[in-house]
Amino acid sequence: MDARAIAELIDDAKAGDFAREFLQAYLDDGFGAMTKRQVELLVFHLLEAHGSIEGEDNNGLSLRLQVTEARVRALRYESKLRYPPTEERYLERRILWALSRSEFDAEGGRIRFIIEDPYVQKALNALAKRAGGVPDSSFNSEIVQIKPDHLARVLHDLFGAEIADAFRADFAAVMRDDSRLSFAAFRKKFVLGAAGALGSSLVKIAKAWFVA
Repeated sequence: MDARAIAELIDDAKAGDFAREFLQAYLDDGFGAMTKRQVELLVFHLLEAHGSIEGEDNNGLSLRLQVTEARVRALRYESKLRYPPTEERYLERRILWALSRSEFDAEGGRIRFIIEDPYVQKALNALAKRAGGVPDSSFNSEIVQIKPDHLARVLHDLFGAEIADAFRADFAAVMRDDSRLSFAAFRKKFVLGAAGALGSSLVKIAKAWFVA
């Protein structure tokens, strides 16, 4: 991988943090103590933390890193098991990001979205199971399909009753025959509202998700 390709993975402003945290972790148990796999997980973790790969799809990332998609999925999952996210609302932010790109399958009566990170997907499945329903990903493991009422219960656990109730009310408005509220408009309104409940800094991030 040439210098230009590396620069696309991590910018100069964060290169110092990347290098410092790598050396701290690598030398923690003594020079050379980490296995090859442990080094791979550390590098991948730091690329997500300080680089530009968090929101990249698995196919694109596999081409950039020159590894298979299956290996990318394994790295995403195992790196978070070894280095759990420290961001206070990491799971909520990642689920909102997925919902910002969601679609409604009128025929199946389900909301459909993509989660390529198996760590986030497993967490969502656990939340949905506690809420009384399991998302359908039988067609493609990265495509999540979930009934709106089950999703509302998950949102209640993540964001509280006010956000979940707003989701239910606005979704019901979308489903009315005379509705003037499109699913795209509902989706944006909900995501920005839920982001606002988590803090103003996330609202700024969420607004960028809807910029064409």
